[in-house]
Amino acid sequence: MPATRPGTVTFVAVLAYINGVLNIVGGVVILFTRDQMASASNAGAQAGLITSAILAIILGVVILVVARGLLNGSRFARGLVTVVMILNAVGGVLLLFSLQFFSGILEILWAIVMLSLLYTRRANAFFASRG
Repeated sequence: MPATRPGTVTFVAVLAYINGVLNIVGGVVILFTRDQMASASNAGAQAGLITSAILAIILGVVILVVARGLLNGSRFARGLVTVVMILNAVGGVLLLFSLQFFSGILEILWAIVMLSLLYTRRANAFFASRG
């Protein structure tokens, strides 16, 4: 009998869904307000905003797919979130060295919390039962 999905995995997936939706909404907002954000005569700034908006939308869609994967018990999705959280923690350490202590500590703590939620005993059993 497969293990039921633990609440910790559901919580991480819900946070990922929220993050994905916010990325998509942010990208769409940038696309529709780029003229107000940069003068129409500055083609470089316009191109940069359009590129940023498209990347935010694509990233948002990827995050939604990964969140769905977490809910389904995908080991790949769990591994991808693990890699991203490790990179966030490294970024947090770099922030500490650039004297941005509060931001650095928050990044490190966020990564630790997310990883600890994805690697509880019940979460391990859930992902192991999926294949």
